[in-house]
This record gives sequence, structure tokens and C-alpha cells, in this order.
Amino acid sequence: MLMPSEMAQDEALRALAYIRAAVDHTTRYSTFSALSGFVAGLASLAGSGGCGCWKDWPGARPAAGWHFLGVWASVFVVAASALLLLTWMKARRRGTPAWTPIARTALTTMLGPGLAGVAGSAALALGGHYEFLPGLWLMLYGCGFYGVSFFAPLFLRVLGLVFMAFGLAAWLTGPELSALWLGLGFGGLHLVFGAVVLARYRG
Repeated sequence: MLMPSEMAQDEALRALAYIRAAVDHTTRYSTFSALSGFVAGLASLAGSGGCGCWKDWPGARPAAGWHFLGVWASVFVVAASALLLLTWMKARRRGTPAWTPIARTALTTMLGPGLAGVAGSAALALGGHYEFLPGLWLMLYGCGFYGVSFFAPLFLRVLGLVFMAFGLAAWLTGPELSALWLGLGFGGLHLVFGAVVLARYRG
């Protein structure tokens, strides 16, 4: 029985490694921008009044009602705009398309929890139950991250689980600590996201 030479075996292993890397590259979305994570984190820390340190800030008090919603809607607009713009700029700098099939898949995965968040927020706000909003947002955002992790770097799965844990903590500890969990979640975890992307993918 003929056996391939050691050199042929090495060549075959290198070819397999190349194919695996190519397949992983095309099936996992990795064009994240570290700077967008930092922008989202800082905007969220500001929105939460520094995790509740500024207690009179409407973004730190669900009892502020529509003013609370207005602050966090502004935070979302800033974070989403930074993500879209900076991700597009990064893809252009790398000479790769930003709107790829895997990017569309990742966005679609986030769309379900996002729409559920909008609908749930509207229902809670109309009922005057603003104290449940922080937990809802953190929980559904974590669900989105967890889903995207199947098409993106796996560290997002861990972040998703931590977001969900923070959402549960926001529900269990009551509205007095809502700003703390919002700041730690949307603020702190986005900063962690940016740091990991910067370290692993160089921005």
C-alpha cells in the first residue's frame, strides 16, 4: 500500500488549513469597528448619568418617563450611526465590501430582538411601566448578540450572556439601580467590545 511522502502530507495539511481559514473568513462577520464600540460605550455612560452618579439626569431615572425614553433614543441614534459609518469606513480602508451576505445575515439576526424591543418598549411606555424598560433592553440586546455570535466571533456569545444577566439583574433589583445596570451594560460592555476588537482585529 502506497503512503504519501512526509512532504506531501505537509502540503495537504497546509492546503486544509488554508481552506479552513478561507471558509471561516466567508462565514463569520468580522468587520467590526473598535471605535464604534468606544463611541457607543461612552454615549451609554453619558445617557445613564455615569451609571446613576447624576441622579437628577433623566436618563438615569425611568420615572422621568418620556424624558428617559428620549435620552436613550438619542443614545441609540448616536451608537447606531457610529456603527454604520465607522464599519463602512473600516471596510473601505481594507478594500472589502461592507454589505456582504454574512453582514446581511448578522443584521437580520439582530432585527428580531430589535423589533421586539421597540414593540415591548411602546407597550410598557403606554402602560406607564418605565421601570421595566432597562431590563427589557439589556435582555433583548443580549439575545441579539448571542444570535449574531453564530455568524461572528464567538466572544459575542459571552457578551450576549452577560447582557442578559444584567437585564435580569435590572429587573430583580428594581428601578433604583436601573441606571447602574444600563451604564455597566450598554456602557461598560461596549467598551469591552471595543477593546477586544482592537486587540484581535486591530480596530
